[in-house]
Amino acid sequence: MSAYLERAALHQTRFRTPGVAPDTRGVVLGQKGALLFPSLDRVVAFFRAYGDDGSIDEILPSLSIRRVITPLRTRELLVMLAAESSYRMDRVAAIARLAGGMVFTGTSRHFVKYRDAASPLGYDVAELFDQPADAIVYSDSFRQVYTFEREIPFRELVLKLEPHRAPPGEGKSAPTRLWCTAEVGVGHALIGYLFRWRVRARVALAEWPSQSAFDDAPVRMHVLELEETPHRVIALLRTLPGVHVFEPLGATFGVELGFKHPIALESCQSLFANAGLTLFRGDGKVTVVDPTPPFVPVRSLVRSTLTMESAQNVASGAAIDQGMRPMALDLRLAPTNAPWRNVVATVVPASQREWLAKLLYVLPQRTLESLRIAVTERAYYLLDPAGIEGVPLGRFYGEVATRIYVPAGMTLVPAIAASVLEELVRDRGGGHVFFEPDSPTPRVIANEAFGAVSRRVLRELSGQVVHAEAPDRVDPPLPTLQYGPETRFPLWGAPGRAETEAGEKKSE
Repeated sequence: MSAYLERAALHQTRFRTPGVAPDTRGVVLGQKGALLFPSLDRVVAFFRAYGDDGSIDEILPSLSIRRVITPLRTRELLVMLAAESSYRMDRVAAIARLAGGMVFTGTSRHFVKYRDAASPLGYDVAELFDQPADAIVYSDSFRQVYTFEREIPFRELVLKLEPHRAPPGEGKSAPTRLWCTAEVGVGHALIGYLFRWRVRARVALAEWPSQSAFDDAPVRMHVLELEETPHRVIALLRTLPGVHVFEPLGATFGVELGFKHPIALESCQSLFANAGLTLFRGDGKVTVVDPTPPFVPVRSLVRSTLTMESAQNVASGAAIDQGMRPMALDLRLAPTNAPWRNVVATVVPASQREWLAKLLYVLPQRTLESLRIAVTERAYYLLDPAGIEGVPLGRFYGEVATRIYVPAGMTLVPAIAASVLEELVRDRGGGHVFFEPDSPTPRVIANEAFGAVSRRVLRELSGQVVHAEAPDRVDPPLPTLQYGPETRFPLWGAPGRAETEAGEKKSE
């Protein structure tokens, strides 16, 4: 064994290293674990590997990163964390050694080498090194004293790391939710663009104090939250100067789209729990919006082009200038390649009456209970709120607005919103409106005309009265039991006695 360490033995209870003791598995363990790395990039490699394999949040409460100096004025990095158990330290040690570090355990300032394959139960020091120092580590071939130079907060380390570009094969599908920052000059135009293309977005205005002593005005920037953004819009935003698109990795932090942070930020979400909105740009700059400003829909900020003169004319009911011809467009049906949606009605012509009758005989009870029908001279109108697929007859209709139906595979042009369409047919009186291809005007079927199929198409039943009387009741006579004189053998002479005696003789 080396001159600095001794192997721990099974059931050993006394150690020279202060603050260490065997755990339930017999492994020598102190209250802390110490990881020694030669450079900062090895520390980042450790946290990157640890975050990809597990959660950094579990070690953050006791984590400390210190730059230490040796007596020869060389600098190294010492990472300390709560050991808790040998199970945690086994995992920490495996990842730290993979990243090029050394693993120790202890309690105060003396740290002995953690167990490895050469000594499964751990190590103890052969002799304590008594010298003033902030930390002393004992390994196989050396013992070293260290002085703390400065502490590096883990959040500061994360914010100073620059994201790197993601491989081309990753991130092919854009996330459904995005954040976007835009300079004030392009932000107003971007709000109008998103509104015109009906992109679901909310916007807020963030402010920071100026970092220059020659500029008193605060720094302002638009922060947008986008949902279900089309790919073409995302591609356009990423090419605009002054605009950055971010992929959310948590509730309050994200990385610029197409980049990855050196450390898995999802594994250390507690860093950003009370820090507003933190956005990591691809060029290494970090945008921290704290406190988070209120977000409002972009439709609330779209500028109106209404002038005062036109508003007065509308309010007073002024007539249209004779030189201007009013424009009135008719709604028309046009074919569409869009998938069928909300198909809840079918119109069966009267010529298919017999087919409809045969079909109703074989439909299941559940379909008949939800099916409603209205009978007219030219056609049968059937409705099923759950879907009309169970009736494979007639022409299918989709409900584009409340009680307004359009043939499946067709759409109304000009394309208008459902609320506007309901206002255009306001005089329907609560009836069902069907836009039919062979009719220039829609047909309105009163709501009272629809009823359950079982009530509208089944005939009433009348039973034939048949005279019937109850049959005569005849009670059969009961046998009479009589007692004879008393004898010595009362069962002699009973019916069947002769057959019983013959059977007994035959068996003998």
